[in-house]
Amino acid sequence: MMKSRPRVLIAFAALLLGIFALATPSLALLVRPIIIDLTASGTSANGQIEVVNDRNKPMAIEVKVNSFTLPERGDLVLGPDAAKDFLIFPAIAQLPPGGRQVFRVRYIGDPAIAQSKLYMFSSSELPVSEAAAGDKARIEVLYAISSVVAVRPPRTTAAISVAAVERSVGPDKQPGIRITFQNKGASHGYVGSTVLDLNSGSWRKSIAADATGKAFGLGLVPANARRSLFIPVADVPASGAINVTIKAASEA
Repeated sequence: MMKSRPRVLIAFAALLLGIFALATPSLALLVRPIIIDLTASGTSANGQIEVVNDRNKPMAIEVKVNSFTLPERGDLVLGPDAAKDFLIFPAIAQLPPGGRQVFRVRYIGDPAIAQSKLYMFSSSELPVSEAAAGDKARIEVLYAISSVVAVRPPRTTAAISVAAVERSVGPDKQPGIRITFQNKGASHGYVGSTVLDLNSGSWRKSIAADATGKAFGLGLVPANARRSLFIPVADVPASGAINVTIKAASEA
């Protein structure tokens, strides 16, 4: 009698958005880059995603697109299918063992968007059935690695500042602060490579870009929106207002 057919689904969102970041097991499927910045028109409306098959067997890869939003706190909210906004070539590709494929991407949506739009591109392995050794069970092994494609209106920039700071505790109970970043620009922006200068009374501390990158990932802040992110600070004072200023690493 045929045994049950369990299905193993391993999904990744290597977005480093300050949401979550998972590593790929055994490097079975590599996708780069993890984020692509495009403009809504012109030559910068074009990009590409490279997928590498790091296995010793062939695989078929399909690229799908969904819009998404980032709330002020918490994980991203996946939106509907957004394939109509892009030309993707090829949409499906066969990759030999160790092979790679470049998927060319062009934004063909509204060229007059008022502010940046965010999309998740999922490079997904199509189902492959494998017979288990000495067993009739069959397992469908799927990998899906996501990249972010952010489309901004031409000639726009982000305008990110600190809107609020509060003491907080991280997921491992480590002390730190939660910073609410506000972006008043029509373009999305990032805080994951910035330097943070903190002060409270006589207490001063500077957090380097590598530490903010570790805490925030890319630290994507959508256009005309807020994003609240936590960073560990072991010696944060127990009382008093905490002030935070941000600056680019090149200015530090």
